[in-house]
Amino acid sequence: MIRSWGVELYLGSIRASGGVLVMWDRRTVEKIDKAVGQFSVSCKFKNLEDQFEWAFTGIYGPNSKLDRRLLWEELAGICSWWSVPWCFGGDFNVVRFPSELSGSGPFSSAMVEFSNFISEQGLIDLPLEGGTFTWSNSREVASCSRLDRFLLSSDWEEHFPNIRQRRLQRLLSNHLPILLEGGNFHRDSWPFRFENVWLKADGFVDRVRSWWESHTL
Repeated sequence: MIRSWGVELYLGSIRASGGVLVMWDRRTVEKIDKAVGQFSVSCKFKNLEDQFEWAFTGIYGPNSKLDRRLLWEELAGICSWWSVPWCFGGDFNVVRFPSELSGSGPFSSAMVEFSNFISEQGLIDLPLEGGTFTWSNSREVASCSRLDRFLLSSDWEEHFPNIRQRRLQRLLSNHLPILLEGGNFHRDSWPFRFENVWLKADGFVDRVRSWWESHTL
């Protein structure tokens, strides 16, 4: 285990659904506050290099219309509490536009409420590179949608410029992971660490071989 990584905040899953885990690198940021809600986990951080304070919220959105409105209220409350540059990310379980659903269709009230939340909080919805959808039911007749995304406040984007949101290859979940990358981050050289005990885990070598062979430059 690399001890410099912090793993302190999570929201437990209910059976096979939900769950949020927030991890951070203690060599880069210091956690100065935290909040765990019904649908989200939030951390207020301070950069060790420039003392810049900002917040991140990991989200697992509910499916029901009533609970989804509670989510928007929860997030708005956290924003007003800390009042710092912000980055949201996770599975919102709702799309913004009909084009984010396979087969499209009309605008729904849930889409309108999601867009209203983004507008009211002054958030930036970055374009998704590498594909249109982030979830599929993996059936023969596939149903696809974009449920996962990052949302940024304008002052967060100003401090971390050249940010891009990119879809990665599917691993095990029916969600495709998304990566927020870019910006001018200064990092010292970090040594590579390997634990011999990893070799004793069933399937570890095969998994590493699969990851290596699937990697494309």
